[in-house]
Amino acid sequence: MQMRKSVTLIPFLLFIKLHNETAWKPGTPYHVSAASTHLTLANYAEAFFFGHPFRCFCCSSIAFMLHPLTSKRLMRDPQGLGPVAHRSSSLYFTLFVSILCSQLLTVTTATDSCVEFGSQRRSIMGTLLEDYDKAILPSNESIDVQAEITIQDIGSISEISSSFIVDLWFSQIWTDPRLVFDHLSCKANLSLDEQIVEKLWTPNACFADSKSSYVHQSPEANILLIIYRNGTVWLNHRVRVYGRCNMRLENFPLDKQRCKLVLESCGYSMSEVRLRWLPWSPVTIANDNFQLPDFEFVNLTYDRVIKQYSSGAWDQLSITFTFKRLYGFYVLQAYLLAYLAVAISWISFFIDSKSLPSRIILGVNSLMALTFQMGNVVRGLPRVSYVKAIDLFFFVCCTFIFLSLLELAIVGYLDKYHDQRMRSRVKAERKMRAVMVGQAADSLLLALHSTETDPHRSCHHEHSLQRSVDRRLNSVSKHRRFKYTSINLAHKIDSICAHAFPLFFGAFNVCYWAYYLSRD
Repeated sequence: MQMRKSVTLIPFLLFIKLHNETAWKPGTPYHVSAASTHLTLANYAEAFFFGHPFRCFCCSSIAFMLHPLTSKRLMRDPQGLGPVAHRSSSLYFTLFVSILCSQLLTVTTATDSCVEFGSQRRSIMGTLLEDYDKAILPSNESIDVQAEITIQDIGSISEISSSFIVDLWFSQIWTDPRLVFDHLSCKANLSLDEQIVEKLWTPNACFADSKSSYVHQSPEANILLIIYRNGTVWLNHRVRVYGRCNMRLENFPLDKQRCKLVLESCGYSMSEVRLRWLPWSPVTIANDNFQLPDFEFVNLTYDRVIKQYSSGAWDQLSITFTFKRLYGFYVLQAYLLAYLAVAISWISFFIDSKSLPSRIILGVNSLMALTFQMGNVVRGLPRVSYVKAIDLFFFVCCTFIFLSLLELAIVGYLDKYHDQRMRSRVKAERKMRAVMVGQAADSLLLALHSTETDPHRSCHHEHSLQRSVDRRLNSVSKHRRFKYTSINLAHKIDSICAHAFPLFFGAFNVCYWAYYLSRD
């Protein structure tokens, strides 16, 4: 083939060489530039006509026939430039005519060949698949398979099942030399369906970590197969994948979740198939406005690693999706209600300590409402063994309500103790009055009798009666001081708790939100 191309190129190159020998004369001022110009044109002509034998032969013949006409027409030398300039102009014109004829012959030849191949009734794939064996790899070396994924939609994310749903277009691109058809047709590519896919060798790439996946049927299987004339195969599936999410709920509901898809060949290791991402835009998003009720799509990343198994090494392509939870729902349904329950429990600090039933009802109802709300939130979450952010918040709120009930118990105990002492003192005073009345009567009779017999003994009885009365009065004054002290202490405890509880709860909220909002 190379010899035939060279032989058919001889007439045109010989023409240029003879033209150069005739045009070049040593000593002329233009011999260097003329020779350089002719060599450049010869190189260009050789590059243009090489590989097209028929075009080169025809155009060279036409150029030889037109050459005498151009030479005679440029015989005169009105400017005194010499024969070099005339023959160079002739060469330019000859080369222009050759290129023009070559283009016309190319169009005519290509049209005739397409008509010739298009008239064949036999199926191209039928010819390619006559001796095709899908069990044999396209090459003895490892086959380079490029993958490309376009994310169409992300359906939902479930904390209970730790999964997410994604619809995507998955493409695999490789080269199979057995499917080259440029010698059979002038078509650029062949678009085929899933029936041909079953007859071809494929890399058998799959989503290794998915729970399940299937090809969309709407109404037929959404599979596109394109075979290019050089044997390149492009296989595209529209798939719904139920992927896995490694849910970590320590920051719930202020958390970010990462879901992952892992792609690998299920049937071929690295020695047979090398799985790689497409060099340009391997992972794209058709529409990034995903409508997710609880999450906001942040970004995605992709990577390629080598996974070691007992059977060998395998290429793995991974895609990581990052989602940020929208916690507005939980602020309205959990946090605000918890704040309200805690604030209601603080109202008891401003109620009189004697109204124990009303204070108890406020504290107990707040605790029951908070426990019920906590159960509603936790019901939709998996049963994990670690403490979540919302669990910590509910525990602290329950602690504050419990402490308010504990303060109520302390104040109630002080009131009860005061009442018991009051009752005992009243009884003691009644007995004292009765004894004092009896003693006063006896002392009066004794004093009258003593006055008559012994004046000094009468004075002694009067002093003992005075000391007894003083002791009774001292006991009454102590009882009054105790009554004042117990009542004052109860009011003081209520006042301190009414200021301390909101202060500590506010400090906890500042630390809580600052920590979890800044935590990744």
